[in-house]
Amino acid sequence: MSHRMHRIAYLRSAVPLDGDRELLAKREIDDVELFGAPTDSDGIPLPGSLQDADGIVSEWGRVDAATFAANPQLKAVGIMAIGYDFIDAEAAERQGCWVTNVPGYCTYDVALHTLGLIVDLYKKISWFDRQTRSGTWDDMAGYDAERPRGKRAGLVFFGSIAQALVPMLQSIGMEVAVWAPTKSVSQIASLGCEKVDTVEELFSTSDVVSLHCPLVKKTQGLIRKETLRLMKPTAFLVNTSRGGCVVEEDLAWALRNHVIRAAAIDVIQDEVSGTSPLIGLDNCIVTPHAAYHSADSYAEMRERALMNVVAGVHGRRPADPVNEPVGRADTRAAWPVSA
Repeated sequence: MSHRMHRIAYLRSAVPLDGDRELLAKREIDDVELFGAPTDSDGIPLPGSLQDADGIVSEWGRVDAATFAANPQLKAVGIMAIGYDFIDAEAAERQGCWVTNVPGYCTYDVALHTLGLIVDLYKKISWFDRQTRSGTWDDMAGYDAERPRGKRAGLVFFGSIAQALVPMLQSIGMEVAVWAPTKSVSQIASLGCEKVDTVEELFSTSDVVSLHCPLVKKTQGLIRKETLRLMKPTAFLVNTSRGGCVVEEDLAWALRNHVIRAAAIDVIQDEVSGTSPLIGLDNCIVTPHAAYHSADSYAEMRERALMNVVAGVHGRRPADPVNEPVGRADTRAAWPVSA
């Protein structure tokens, strides 16, 4: 192994880098140096902060086209997430830089969190907790919710998280319908679910609508007044996908005016400031983009993101690329992730 030092910058790491350095030492990778790079309030690296960086690991930071243009020496950017809409992967590809994510690291965790939010909406667990903390002891207070058994859960898209959620929903007696234009009837039926042809049908017939879609043109602002009006007044909305799929002002309007019964969201549009018109509404549960998180998933996420970048800065193909940069088609094996 070459002993030219490769420098990898971390953007907005939630924890110190000691554990990441220990991982490198355990794997006897002694030519990589880790450091924290400062960012502005939008999470974009400050000018000059990456001038000697070969790679980036980003937990919350953004890497835009201007940052790539100013740092042509970058060889790899690893994202501690599945979605990569906050990284300009096309700009990276044009200048020969890998962009990687960590697909599947939190599939079980997000599915379990989604189930927990649905159960919470039906049983009002966190709502009752807030009431008792404020001094109100009343088991009949708040909206009436039926049992979830026999109710219909409508899933928007049918990726790994939605598929992991299906048996969890079925275990509490719910029927599952799916709107996923790219999935066949047989694929969806293989898990005991019904495929519906339109999002309008899904929204109008479901007792719970749960979003499991990426933020793309088709899903940007999918939840808005027009679609919310299609839902039953007793229905719940759950979003553990991306904040941009929801027009928050419209959902707040629907919740205040009882267009739908209640909602539970784990993602908002402005996660830098942590502000949203949905926070504080009595009939809306908000968690801080925490669905992915467990001690196990977090450790796997950090390790895979780092090892993807380590591979890239050493001229190897990372395990989880989302682009195909020019001149980086090396097929040597990347370092394996711990079991």
